[in-house]
Amino acid sequence: MPGPAAAAAAHRAKLHSLARGLTPADSIRLKAALTQWLGSDHWIRYLAADGLQGYGTGAWPEQWRSASIAERMALFTADELIPLAAWRNADTIYADAPMCDMVTAAAQTFPQQRVRRDEFLAPIGFLFFAKPVPSAAFACSLPDQPPVSAITWACVDDGVNAFTWVRQPPGAYEINGVTVQLTSLFPHLAYFVPWDQPADAGTHSVSILRALSALAKQPLTREDCPKIHQSVRSIARRAKIRPESFRRIALRRPETAAHELSAARAAAEGRTPAGHWVRGHWRNQYYASVDEHRPIWIEGFPRGDFTQPAADGERLLVAHGDRARQDLVHDVLPAPRRAG
Repeated sequence: MPGPAAAAAAHRAKLHSLARGLTPADSIRLKAALTQWLGSDHWIRYLAADGLQGYGTGAWPEQWRSASIAERMALFTADELIPLAAWRNADTIYADAPMCDMVTAAAQTFPQQRVRRDEFLAPIGFLFFAKPVPSAAFACSLPDQPPVSAITWACVDDGVNAFTWVRQPPGAYEINGVTVQLTSLFPHLAYFVPWDQPADAGTHSVSILRALSALAKQPLTREDCPKIHQSVRSIARRAKIRPESFRRIALRRPETAAHELSAARAAAEGRTPAGHWVRGHWRNQYYASVDEHRPIWIEGFPRGDFTQPAADGERLLVAHGDRARQDLVHDVLPAPRRAG
């Protein structure tokens, strides 16, 4: 049996393998597999097995605990589910790597204001991250949780419903004693916000969606439709999804994203370097045409002296017989703090 250290190392290696990035072609393949799964009994079986804790009890607090798997599946199928055709026709959004950093930072300070149906990029959609978003950006995340690779959302009658998804090898998994066939995307967290209710900033998938939707309307971003190889388009056609609905959102100045994310981490840790990046921020702009305030992003900028020499390196004592010599270790800087 492996010891605790070996088990922890294996767990970290697994998380690292799941944290690999996604290409536009990967996103199309994953959407094709996920839509097929959402149209199968395995999605309902996963929910009935209590794969998303609290999801069933929130909908049926009295019946859920004593119901069998078959009875729970009947509760879901009797409910009005989103048709499979709607998922197939849903917009597919791909955030490139710098955009992933930018939206992670920007979501942490998104204004706490009521959720509107018209603020999202589409009524229903898939969002894929070229660079997985750390689980620390979401609520209810436990230590050593895998990063989030995708979000699905749907605007329904009473609010917006969103799921986060993480990468995993496809296959049969045992969920609370029930065997379920899963795809390469594993449901991680569910979050629901009723219409006209405020939502906390930076702690859930809806916050990420709101921030990305608002950033996509700002001059600092651009949108295009990347070319998809014919073989991948064939996969999309077989899955009956529309490859033409695929959109990529990117930053016009991608170098600013790393500064924003670094500044957000510094602020979370209470640090302000001498030469630093002043974080971008949201401002509520009043629009008389709709008689509402809506957020606009004010871009960050550098401040201070970035030309200061680096901090002294660490010193290493090297023993040589009966004497000790103090050698300066070059280019050894203090290890960066772990992001909160």
